[in-house]
Amino acid sequence: MKQQLGKWKQYLLLRKNPLTANSIPRTALYNMTNLKDFINSFDYAYVKHDTTGQGRAIYKVFQREDGRYCYDGYSIQGVPISNCVKTLENFHQMLHPFERLGRMGNYIVQEGVLSFTPQGLPVSLRVHMQLLKGKWLVGGINASIGTVGYLGNGILNSHRGSAKITIDELLSAHWQMDEAEKKRIIKEVGKVATSAAKVIAEHVPSREYGIDLGLNAHLKPIIFEVNNTPGISGFAKLEDKSIWRKIVENRKLQNGE
Repeated sequence: MKQQLGKWKQYLLLRKNPLTANSIPRTALYNMTNLKDFINSFDYAYVKHDTTGQGRAIYKVFQREDGRYCYDGYSIQGVPISNCVKTLENFHQMLHPFERLGRMGNYIVQEGVLSFTPQGLPVSLRVHMQLLKGKWLVGGINASIGTVGYLGNGILNSHRGSAKITIDELLSAHWQMDEAEKKRIIKEVGKVATSAAKVIAEHVPSREYGIDLGLNAHLKPIIFEVNNTPGISGFAKLEDKSIWRKIVENRKLQNGE
């Protein structure tokens, strides 16, 4: 059974290594002091459960102009939740409804990275890294982009109002990049993802990782999260099936080693 890779542990590992330290958002363990600090320091922050995935138990939190605090996201069961409250303590009570019984969930608070296309659509990247013959390879890269039904909270996956496209499509259609510029960005994304895989593999070994990244306003790749049990269904949803086939073929080669 694979060792569970919590968000806080992976942040500590990525922060300590010079290969990745400059490519991660500011992160802290969740408490009211840290949450208030992040809300005051950034346009918004994300509060994430340490171990859940698929967009569950994650909230975008920000302060509105009228002083109220708004949170928008999904419960640990995946139910959409959106509300504005008078104080952050009200949000905390929603997050920890059983605190009085001594039952507290483990959460982190993370800087909200502005990862948007020039048209204002939220976007995130998934890089599927594979270890083959002792070398880390980029098996494939796809992009999740906000579509009709997107709730505006920046939480993107196929169950949360987003569509899957290739990174080539993303950069061509939304940034109007030429081939040379696309190649440069794709190379940089792959470089950051490869560094993340190498760092995490030293502590939580795996043959595959799913590296989730955003692109900031300067198109710098920022690591959101590392998954050491990545699925490939997102690649199967792409019109270009060659990327999915490449990942599957690499898996066959891994099993033959």
